[in-house]
Amino acid sequence: MSGAKKQPTISMFFAPSNNGGSKKYTTDEGTRVKNHTQVAEVGISPAMKRAGSKTKGSKGGKTSAKRARIEEDLESSPPSQNGSPKKRSLTPWTKERLGAFSCDSAVDENEGSAMAVDEVEPPQETVSKNEKNGISDRLNAFKFFGNDAEIAAKELNIMAHLDHSFMTASIPTHRLYVHVRRLVAKGYKVGVVKQTETAALKAAGANKTAPFGRKLTALYTRSTLIGEDVTPGSGGAGLEDGDVSEGTTAMLLVLNEDKGPSGKDGAVIISMVAIQPSTGDIIYDTFEDSKTRTELCCRLDHLQPVEAVVSPNTSELTTKTITTSATKNDDCIRIERLDERKFDSKESLKLIVNLFNGEEEKVNHISTLPSCVIGCLGATLRYLAEFKLDGIVKMAGSIQKYSSSRHHMRLSGATLRNLEVLTNASEGGTKGSLFWALDNTQTKFGSRLLLRWITQPLLDEGEIRDRQDMVEEMMTSSAPVLVKLKEALYKLPDFERAITTIFHKKCSPHEFWLAVQGLSHLHSELSRAGGNLEETITSPCLVELLRDVLEGLANVEAYAANINEASAKEGKKTTLLRDFSEYPDVIKRQQDITEVEKKLNDLIPDIARTLSVPAFKYTTVSGLEYLIEVTNARIKAVPKSWSKISSTKAVSRFRSPEIEKHFQKLQQLREQLQMDCHEAWLKVLESFSGHYHRHRQAVRSLAVLDAVSALAGVAKSQGYCRPKLSAKGSGGAKLKIVQGRHPVVSQIKMGDQQYVANDTNMEVDGERVMLVTGPNMGGKSCYMRQVALIALMAQMGSFVPADSDGRCG
Repeated sequence: MSGAKKQPTISMFFAPSNNGGSKKYTTDEGTRVKNHTQVAEVGISPAMKRAGSKTKGSKGGKTSAKRARIEEDLESSPPSQNGSPKKRSLTPWTKERLGAFSCDSAVDENEGSAMAVDEVEPPQETVSKNEKNGISDRLNAFKFFGNDAEIAAKELNIMAHLDHSFMTASIPTHRLYVHVRRLVAKGYKVGVVKQTETAALKAAGANKTAPFGRKLTALYTRSTLIGEDVTPGSGGAGLEDGDVSEGTTAMLLVLNEDKGPSGKDGAVIISMVAIQPSTGDIIYDTFEDSKTRTELCCRLDHLQPVEAVVSPNTSELTTKTITTSATKNDDCIRIERLDERKFDSKESLKLIVNLFNGEEEKVNHISTLPSCVIGCLGATLRYLAEFKLDGIVKMAGSIQKYSSSRHHMRLSGATLRNLEVLTNASEGGTKGSLFWALDNTQTKFGSRLLLRWITQPLLDEGEIRDRQDMVEEMMTSSAPVLVKLKEALYKLPDFERAITTIFHKKCSPHEFWLAVQGLSHLHSELSRAGGNLEETITSPCLVELLRDVLEGLANVEAYAANINEASAKEGKKTTLLRDFSEYPDVIKRQQDITEVEKKLNDLIPDIARTLSVPAFKYTTVSGLEYLIEVTNARIKAVPKSWSKISSTKAVSRFRSPEIEKHFQKLQQLREQLQMDCHEAWLKVLESFSGHYHRHRQAVRSLAVLDAVSALAGVAKSQGYCRPKLSAKGSGGAKLKIVQGRHPVVSQIKMGDQQYVANDTNMEVDGERVMLVTGPNMGGKSCYMRQVALIALMAQMGSFVPADSDGRCG
């Protein structure tokens, strides 16, 4: 396998299943069968297919496609008569081969013997039962097959072994989110295949002897890490070293390129759409760029995409620029080429009109965009449809043009790098940057907003003063609602990401409960402390933001009150809601289950008379319910019609024909109840998503409050002052800094290492140039960066590291 920075795509492999010597496969994808492996190719460009065909049949053929396949191991052997898999021992030849084969990769020390698949619950309850021996085998691992197993062994540091003529590797189900994130972080497109049929319903159906049905249930890349499979389970450990985190951004960049009209060598017209699927933010732009690609680099430095989708006619120079600009510290950006037809502007406009059916305002706005941008937006919709995330485009609040000059200052990529605004120049990390120095936020969505503030300083004087007013009041005010806000922000979940995950119906019950419980608690705390906001808070902007939060989250408490916390943590949808009255199918199924359980209990007196015992109750052993346990000394009293389920030296366990009949019906009803409760769960998510816009506005207002609170906290702890802005028309522009300090260096130097403050006094009508001299390593560059960073902080509405006599204008 090649390095992690090559252009990856995906092929999805499914495990074989044998039934009586014949091979049968089930999948919802286009497939081809070869030997023991069923293949479904997903999203492979024509170029990649040609590259793959050249190496077809070669054992060690190399291709630039990256492959990752995961399958849930719930059916590893032929089914028995009741539809449950039978356990099969290894042949002597296989044992010999397994003993002779060793994998170069060591077993993950955190996994160890946890690779045993009988110790962890699967995502969905599917149990393989050997009724005759009383054994309940829980086959609950996700498996990689073929070449994927070798890739997984190398990338995940787990063991791969030979099984039935092809390589196999497995991971426990409760570690799926860790391994998916690790593969995605290395640039892979990862698919998860799960079993879609349940044992009891299958046994009662017409295809009970066929293999269990499976399908591709989820697909993940670095920008589309949204779903239950990539959400850490309750009570589990957090992400470990080597895992991918959401970070501040997870932008998907969709880019198209055409020849430039200027006729200059290497000049091109680049059109792009950048979308953050986890939040719904959409940015577009089209521009002419030279062969140095400086304009593209500037946008890449601002947007920081983690994944790029490009058209086939995108040049190698542009692709290399994307790869180079976005790759830091062995991190990589994933690049995929889509078919040129997916960028067709006319077809894309039809797709957009169908998506925004009835919303004329949005359709008219999009119709006025350049045709090349419309093509990129259509390609974005088609690409996100693979992941079932295309709906977020419709729910996006607005589609904004990149760096509008009317509202924000435009900083070039070179400026961001030279001033170390986002990353330090030595190793490319965040520590030592201006963002690191100011990021005192408590939430991830607040941190993302602060990053945008830093890279897009304000131009409007009124907006700068409004933000300064908010920062100053956060520093000095003792209003109860502001005090409670700072306390409530601590360790809040990522609400912005959560409400989008809920909108896509991809969140787990635990994630939903964390979101609604956190929002509900925040709303109740602020409501109790709020009172009359106008009387306690002087900044109109703060009042408006707090009112948006209180009004937008007013309906969340009802959702939180209807969720059972214990069931949410365990993922039990049958008891997740406290009130199922709105879902008659669930109520009816619960009544049917109660009726069958009553019939089983009504059989107890007859069983006691048959066994000649004064009292009797059913026994449950290893998950097998409704067993009649009889001591071996009294086994002669057991009727011949009873079926023996299991036995020990002391007792034997049976089921009568009546119990078997009712128990099978009970199992079917329970699985049907699971399905009904899942449908009810989806309706709950749909109901909550109906308020998506108001919840998103509330969360974004909360993000502003968090970012302002962070700036206030840094200003207060570091002794910053409020810069004075000179009004337009009051003379030439001037910059006066008294006892200025570098915002980053002054924080890093501790104890006796005191930072020497410096003055700066420049103006258009006076000293316009300063000549800075001194020895090497004397601080000249640091001083120049200090002046620029102080000016940038003033423009973004922050307080600055200087004395109060300074002025900007």
